[in-house]
Amino acid sequence: MNSRNILLFSICSLIWGTTWFVIKFQIDSTGPIASVFFRFLLAAIMMFVINVFFIKKTLKYPLANHKFFMLQGLFNFCLNYILTYVSEQYINSGLVALTFTVLIYFNMLGMKLIYKKEIYKNVIYGAIMGFFGIIFLFWREISNFSADKVTIFGIVIGIVATLFASIGNMFAYKNHQLKVPVMTFNAWGMLYGAAFSLIIGLIHGESFYFPTTPSFLFSLTYLSLFGTVVAFWAYQTLVGTIGADRAAYTSIISPVIAMIISSVFENIVFTPQLFVGILLCFFGNLLALKKPQKSDVAPRPA
Repeated sequence: MNSRNILLFSICSLIWGTTWFVIKFQIDSTGPIASVFFRFLLAAIMMFVINVFFIKKTLKYPLANHKFFMLQGLFNFCLNYILTYVSEQYINSGLVALTFTVLIYFNMLGMKLIYKKEIYKNVIYGAIMGFFGIIFLFWREISNFSADKVTIFGIVIGIVATLFASIGNMFAYKNHQLKVPVMTFNAWGMLYGAAFSLIIGLIHGESFYFPTTPSFLFSLTYLSLFGTVVAFWAYQTLVGTIGADRAAYTSIISPVIAMIISSVFENIVFTPQLFVGILLCFFGNLLALKKPQKSDVAPRPA
């Protein structure tokens, strides 16, 4: 992987590694649907400003393109995040992070079935190594797992949220194929995502009260600017250059970064399990992002 892609991968991994900590300041102040609406509405406004005044790319596209903008917005910037926020109301963040690691497998399957992309063995092996790394990383949360109905429901919601994120990635890849700039299709997608969130919230009866506390305003600004505008620009650019399967490895690395941040701000003590988990995630990352060779193609099922 070239230096530009490494930089893009690092940007979205580092930023999303911090958002796990920042999100709680937002959802402590308002409901999950309203949180998603405010976040992506502000992000969409930022994206349109960047497009108009800095990039100066056209925002006019035919309805055929808006179909894919809308679908990406629905799955990437609405349903995915609403369900992720909801799942955190039922299970702890460690289990939520664990459910999100299946994004790699969903993306691999989607790229194979929809776009006929080969699945490389190094990506599969790296994803498996990263999965076990996450298990070690959140061993305390997993060992305290209680198979009651509430917990099972939270896990199912988390997996469905990840599935929706993967579906959104497939539409983002389609936008790449249609030669639409990342900043442009993300701007439209985030606007549609905010609109869908508003509709769902109104149907659900959610309050859209806008808190003005410093913690909420900081978290909203950070999540919109860095966690959404910057991180999704980097991630969706990666999807177009290295594929959704390899780009999805950010779902393994960001929880590692989140754990390191928690050790600083939330006094989490490093244990042997944490150390092993970080090593597995790190080496799995190197393996998954290694430039694949033709001989690395996974064998086709008989």
